[in-house]
Amino acid sequence: MLESIYRQYEKLLAEVDSEFDRVSRIFSDRMQCRKGCGSCCSQIFHISLIEAAYISRAVKALDPAGRREMRDKARAYLAELTGAEVDEDEDIESHSSRVRASVGAKAGRHHIPCPALKDEACTIYGHRPIIARKYGIPLWNPRNPRVLQACELNFRAGEEIDAEGLVEPQMELEYRWLSLKRDVLDELDLPDLVATVASAVLFDYEAVVEDRIARETSG
Repeated sequence: MLESIYRQYEKLLAEVDSEFDRVSRIFSDRMQCRKGCGSCCSQIFHISLIEAAYISRAVKALDPAGRREMRDKARAYLAELTGAEVDEDEDIESHSSRVRASVGAKAGRHHIPCPALKDEACTIYGHRPIIARKYGIPLWNPRNPRVLQACELNFRAGEEIDAEGLVEPQMELEYRWLSLKRDVLDELDLPDLVATVASAVLFDYEAVVEDRIARETSG
């Protein structure tokens, strides 16, 4: 079942990547996004359980030295985010609550380099979360649908952007993503956990999902 969830997620990721490429071509004279630009990789945001599980899988596939380095960075990230040393024995739900509160308090006002960032490039690029695949182009935000958000390196603050052909594809992808997350949580009777990339480096979110699948299928 986990592989089925990942296949659905990967299909959506491919479409998100395709939409980013399409919009990037429209604004090709503006886009500065390229390997070596890690500006967006210091933004503070939380990710879903599915994204965290997918990242945990990628971290487990790293060589031991790379994994140790990323885990050290993740500890430092979470200590700065939450204001306390991370307890790696903490249960996932408690950690999720602390992450949700800390991200809510600091997002948009603080910047912390992502633990997956090395030499201004992502070491788990193929497993990066959805927001990391979208950032840079003008973005439709369901929480503020009247204003398109965009990277300040590509667009000036307050600049008018022609939204024709931009919003509807993003709306469709957003609603499909919400639907996939809801379906997985409902089917596995899971709480709406959130994480950061750092959380997914230190805690095995994939094991959380696998454990719940095992319990649901055996019960």
